[in-house]
Parts: sequence; C-alpha cells; structure tokens
Amino acid sequence: MSDLRDLLARTLAAQGALVEPIDPEGLEICAPPEVQEALSLPEWCRVGFGAVLPEQAVRISFESDWAQRLMDMLGRRGTYVTLELGPKETRAPEADLERDLARTLILENATYRLQEIVPSASVYFLLVYHLTSTSDDKREEIIHLCLNESNGAMANHWVGALLARLREDGAAPAAEPVQAELPLAFSGQRVRELAERMLPPLVRGRLAPFVAGMERRMARDLERLHAYYSDLRAEAATWLEDRKRRGDDKEVLDGGRARIEAIEREYHAKVADLHRKYAMTVEVRLMQALRVRLPVYRAHIALLRRKGVRKLHLDWSVPFKGFDLMPCEACGAAAKVYSVCDDRLHCLCPSCLSGCPACARECCRACHPRKCPRCGQPWGSGPAGPFSDGIGDAAGRI
Repeated sequence: MSDLRDLLARTLAAQGALVEPIDPEGLEICAPPEVQEALSLPEWCRVGFGAVLPEQAVRISFESDWAQRLMDMLGRRGTYVTLELGPKETRAPEADLERDLARTLILENATYRLQEIVPSASVYFLLVYHLTSTSDDKREEIIHLCLNESNGAMANHWVGALLARLREDGAAPAAEPVQAELPLAFSGQRVRELAERMLPPLVRGRLAPFVAGMERRMARDLERLHAYYSDLRAEAATWLEDRKRRGDDKEVLDGGRARIEAIEREYHAKVADLHRKYAMTVEVRLMQALRVRLPVYRAHIALLRRKGVRKLHLDWSVPFKGFDLMPCEACGAAAKVYSVCDDRLHCLCPSCLSGCPACARECCRACHPRKCPRCGQPWGSGPAGPFSDGIGDAAGRI
C-alpha cells in the first residue's frame, strides 16, 4: 500500500469510516455524515492513487486539495504525540560501542577519554516541518529535526528508521507503541533556540541542488545581459570618440554622453530585475511533534584540550544501533570532524573555529557569536548571499 493510500485509509478508519482496499491502488469508502461534510464526499465512493484507477474512482494525489481537507478535518489532533518504544534486540557488545564512538566523535585538535558506558533511557523530540521555497519555481518538502533531550544532540540520521518502525508497529495492533506521559526536559524557549540554530543548515542542505540550478540560470542570464549592454556601450563610446575627433559641438557630445549613461542605467535596472526574479523566499512551518522514549547506552566522555577538561555524554540508540551526532555548538550543522576551542571547549565544525577575515586571529564563533574579539569585525559583514559567487564581474560595471 502506498504511503498516501495508507495514510488516508488509517485516517478515515480512525474517524469512523468503513474503508476497504481495492485494486489497482484504490480504496472503497463508506463515510459517516461528519466525514462526508469535511471531505466533500458522498456516502459511498471509490478513490484511486496510481496511474490506473479502479472503476468509478476519483484520483487523489499530493498535488490535489485532499491534504488540506484532511488537515481541516483533523484540526490539532495528532500534532503532538508521546510514545515509549522498546527494543527488538538485546544490547550490543561494549567493544562495538567503543568502535562506533571512535567513528562518530572525530576530533581534529583534541582527544577524549571514555569513562563508562551504562544502560539508560532517553527521550527524543522529533519535529516535523513543512518547507516551502518560492522563486521562479515553487517547491514543497517535509523535513525532520530530531533532538535528544538529555544533551541536545541530533539524531536525524535514523529518523527514517524510526518512522518505519512506528508504521510497522502501528500496522500490528498487538505491537502498537505504548502511549506515555513524558515530562518535558526542554522548555518551549529551549526548543525554539535549538531549532533556530539547527534548522538553517538542514534547509540549506535540502535546497542546495535547487539553489545551484538557480545560480547557473542566473549566471547565464547575467552573462547575456552583460554581453549585450557591453556591446551597446562600446558602440556608443566609439561614436562619441569619433564625434570628438571631428570637432562636433557640445550639444552633440552631451547627447552621446547621455546615451552612454542611459545604457548603464538600463543595464543596472535589468540586473536588479534578475535579482528580484531569482530571489528565494523560504517558509518553514511546524506541523507535528513526536516525543518518544528509547532505551540507550550512554557513553560518558571526558573531552581533553590542553589543560581543559569537559564532561559530556553521547547516547547509542538500542533500537536503531547508532550514536547521536553532536551538532556544531555555533552554527548547528552536523559535522564529520570537530574542532575544540580553548576557552570553553566547545565542539565546533572547522569553519566555526577559523581565522577572522579581517585580522586572521582564530576565534570560536560559539564564545563570540557576533564579532571578532580582537578587531571587532562582525561575522558575515562582507558581501555575501546565495548568488554572490561566480557572477560578480558580470553583475558589476560594463
């Protein structure tokens, strides 16, 4: 059963409708009055999802207005769920956990000492967002952000396995996940702070191919504009020089200069139009939150950098067999290799412990999030933007 077909069947069944799968890729629905009204359905109908529809079926797709109808019908139900998920297998050997930790926590300028690994439980906060990006094209996607509430680590790498496990357990009533009352470890403000720090790298990564295609198209359009208006300006400049050599009067020469200025103004107006055309608006809207308690093995670690020591822990998920990832404590990105600052031993991606562009002093962006402590240069104050690389010459003077 397809995801959309399965989603609709389970949602309608929960609302009291009688639902029967039919071939090919369809559902036969007998709906109660409240479902008929909410979804604009007759009492009996057939719907289809595939390329070939069952007889008398209406086609349903993600592009149709059915998703909005379902959301209107459900309201806020299902937007916040808490579960407890048990393991399917027993613990892994401790030696395997140490090896996994060595592959997960790779330090560029520091080391760590593993103190102990103990069985525990941890609550994970899975936030589901609807991402809409609009430019010369429009894209809509679903992105996930999964946080470990014990230490703020990121667990996005096993979100797919978690959702698959929940679907699998939900399909078997005897094995359905246990609803649980889980006290909040994070305040709403703390969740917002973490989401604001970690979402931008996720969004940039998801939109990177889309933005790269836009940059190529914009660069191509700018090059064409630059070539066209450069030729016009060269012709006008040649005509003006010719009139100067012939000794024409001031009124003719002023007309030639005005023509050159008009060409330059029109060029820059066209460049501004292109920037408006390719400007991207990104909207991220929270749709659902899931909190699930999982059994874990907790690795207590002493992080060592020069004479500094910092104690922290990383959790190894028993159901999904993997350590969480410590996000960069400055930009929130998931790093493959970490650098550690001297002052407070922040774990950073290499770019967040790099030299200041103005004075070249190495600075921790978590300790000094706004500007360089030596020269006062604000971070990111130079020319930057999603389309700044590779087209500056074409977008500049002609």
